[in-house]
Amino acid sequence: MIPDVSQPKVALARPARVVDGSRVVSYLVLLLFSLASIGAFFWVVLISLKTAVEFLTTSPWAFPAKAQLQNYISAWEKANIGSFFTNSAFVAIFGGGMSVLVSAIAAYVIARVPFKYNKLFGNYFLIGYMIPEMLAVIPLYFIMQDIGVSSGLTPLLLLYIASGVPFNTFVLRGFFESLPSELEEAAAVDGASPFRTFWQIMLPLAWPGLVSTFLLNFLSLWNEFFLALIFLRKENATLPLGLFYMQQRAYYTANWPDLFAGVLICTVPVLIVFAVLQDQITRGMTAGALKG
Repeated sequence: MIPDVSQPKVALARPARVVDGSRVVSYLVLLLFSLASIGAFFWVVLISLKTAVEFLTTSPWAFPAKAQLQNYISAWEKANIGSFFTNSAFVAIFGGGMSVLVSAIAAYVIARVPFKYNKLFGNYFLIGYMIPEMLAVIPLYFIMQDIGVSSGLTPLLLLYIASGVPFNTFVLRGFFESLPSELEEAAAVDGASPFRTFWQIMLPLAWPGLVSTFLLNFLSLWNEFFLALIFLRKENATLPLGLFYMQQRAYYTANWPDLFAGVLICTVPVLIVFAVLQDQITRGMTAGALKG
């Protein structure tokens, strides 16, 4: 019998797993932030279901004796939250959509049409993103006054469209720069005009960027308060401004549960939109950053 002269097998020890301390700290901070956000949201829900007497006499974390769903009806009808909700939806959807469309045209020209001042125009749009709204609001108000639209939804829509153009153009420029030029050459050979090439070929290919920028614009305009405070009146207010009026009224009437019900009506649609489409937002913004 031939003896086994091979070398003895040595069991290889697994390397010790190194715990990244910075990652643990990051996770703990995110966990604490998440718990604080969930706790605040739960507290708002509790207050919105109480009566005014319970709000003033019981603990903030105490459950209501009976859920007062009437608070939501009162906020929607008596506090005019329904009208504020409609105005916010209109300016956020229409303003965000038009801003993305205008930005797509500008981004396509900067990214795909070669001309002498191409980079200069791109930097010009980027500079517009750096100017704070508070510095420009007084000149903007007088400009709107000169053209006869100093108050109402019309000047607010115009400002919402214009305010989103610098950021949207910067993001969409990266998408259009990443598209192959062979598509435009093939369209030109087939006799397509530049506008048709943009509208039917290039624009659909940039769809992830269009969706992500629109959603970011929608979320921003839904929560916008400063310009709405300057250009709107109570009869055509948006949700943030309407909640401000409700807060002022609550100081004198102590009807805080209606205010918290209005806050939930304002917050829940945005949370639903972000929860359903957060992957689309992240994927679109990441793709734009990598391609640009």
